[in-house]
Amino acid sequence: MPAKAPRCTLLDTEGVAVELPVAARWNLLLFYPRDFSPICTRQLCHYREQWHLLEHPEVLVFAISPDQLGRHAEFQRRYGFPFPLLSDPGRHCFRAYGIGGIFGVGRGVVLVDPRGELRYRWHSATGLRYPSAEQLRALLEQFGAV
Repeated sequence: MPAKAPRCTLLDTEGVAVELPVAARWNLLLFYPRDFSPICTRQLCHYREQWHLLEHPEVLVFAISPDQLGRHAEFQRRYGFPFPLLSDPGRHCFRAYGIGGIFGVGRGVVLVDPRGELRYRWHSATGLRYPSAEQLRALLEQFGAV
């Protein structure tokens, strides 16, 4: 039986509190170390360019990093991501989901089902790689989210 997903409350770029996981929907949580860093920018731009593979009415996608709201807002404006960026400056959500790394922050992907159960967790302590949109789509299909 899958474990219950940890609950976290984070702010989006508008300063609105988002309680994760959002009930009654699939939650795809994309943890990344830093706005504007080369790998993180490439990763999130890849998801933006392949958004048609991830976008689905039953799936909510959130990108989470420890950066402050102002930095997130600038990152969002500059690159036009179609998914919300959430700020976790205290790294509470990172720790709760076990997404650590070399500097305390890693790169990870978590899938939570509509009942709030953890269905999948991927983690890279070095943060040098990330799953492609195609791999994430296959994951969503595997669990019946899309």
